Amino acid sequence: MKNLCITFLLLTGLFIGVSYKIKDDYFILPYPNAIEYVLVLLILLFTAVVVIWKKHRLKKLFLGLASAATLLIVVNSMNYFLEWHPLNLSMPFTTSQSFEVSHEPYKWQTATPASAGYNQEDLEQYLREIEGWDRLRGLVVIKDGKLVVEKYQKGATRYSAFNVHSVTKSIMSALTGLSIQRGYLQSENDYVMPFFPEYQKSEQNLHKEKLTVAHLLSMRGGFTGWDGPHSVEQVILKEEVSENKLGQEFKYFTGSQMVLSAMITKASKTTTKEFAQENLFKPLGIQCGFWRKVDGYYAGGDETYFTARDLARFGELYLNKGKVNGVQLLDSSWVDKSFTNYTNESKSFRTLDCYEEVGYGYSWWLLDYNGNLKYTARGKGGQHILILPEENVVAVILQEWNMQKDVVKENAYLCKLLSLLTKENKTTAYNTAHE
Repeated sequence: MKNLCITFLLLTGLFIGVSYKIKDDYFILPYPNAIEYVLVLLILLFTAVVVIWKKHRLKKLFLGLASAATLLIVVNSMNYFLEWHPLNLSMPFTTSQSFEVSHEPYKWQTATPASAGYNQEDLEQYLREIEGWDRLRGLVVIKDGKLVVEKYQKGATRYSAFNVHSVTKSIMSALTGLSIQRGYLQSENDYVMPFFPEYQKSEQNLHKEKLTVAHLLSMRGGFTGWDGPHSVEQVILKEEVSENKLGQEFKYFTGSQMVLSAMITKASKTTTKEFAQENLFKPLGIQCGFWRKVDGYYAGGDETYFTARDLARFGELYLNKGKVNGVQLLDSSWVDKSFTNYTNESKSFRTLDCYEEVGYGYSWWLLDYNGNLKYTARGKGGQHILILPEENVVAVILQEWNMQKDVVKENAYLCKLLSLLTKENKTTAYNTAHE
């Protein structure tokens, strides 16, 4: 029995270490709370095996349950203090990897689609049909400052906060602009490396002395590595920058925004999350449901959780050229810079049915939709804040990031939405989804 106690102790310690490694280093996984449950299941399976032998069955069962409970308690304690993911995140492999926020999402004034100039029957038919959009969890449409469409599926509600992934980059862009307004940064032409004197002697910093904030925002930093989970230290110490590509070539690299978050933290002498709450979220009347930390800094490129209503409020800030309730919160010039195209062409840009990615601004995508420019903050798994300036519309789409992606069908539903919101009412995209 003594040997079995030692075995359970070692197994528990090993699994705690495995959980720490995976949750700390591989935070881009679809189900961030899955590993602890998988390991608990393995402990319980091991317990079931040893209980087969009749001797000390109750003691063996107690050891197994205690080991599983210890693993969950320790991992969740680490999760709380290290801020890996929301503690109340729904169970992995359920219909929605989300959690219910305790605050009231932004209270929009409402209007009927008809009063907003839309065909009521067409929109109602569309809302019925998108029940076949398997990964869709939330759709919100704001026109002329009023909520005209709001739909949730698969158990999601207006209180459901989802990981919006790379939409975080567009939020980080706004925070960068606000940092410049507040005098913490001089301009987007500030060099990056002076903010990191602790890393100045690294051999990997060759060419990084020319790296600027604008390079990071526009994904033209010349980084040669792959896009993945990066800490600030990894980007500064290990990632190489190509002198020929710096400022010349677009390459999507999430580590760029991780560095921006660290710069804001260092310059403002507060955390990025606190800076955002005071200077952006509070004036907008919204809250970030959760924000992940990565090695001491809040993630700049992904891992924030928002409700659809709150996300739409952020989108409206850009639709209104930086104004909130008639007050200029974010300089209109920064919004213009954010929507300016710094890359005319790239192999990374996609053509998807009715629209084409034609450029990238300061962490905003530029879309060509029937010859008109639209803008989107886009996140992994199909998260969108769509800005339609000519229609004075903001649309938010939240999807469940899982392996059930149907590209053709999802793009067709998205194109049908764009058609309805731009009052074209073409049926091609809609019919494609049902062929």
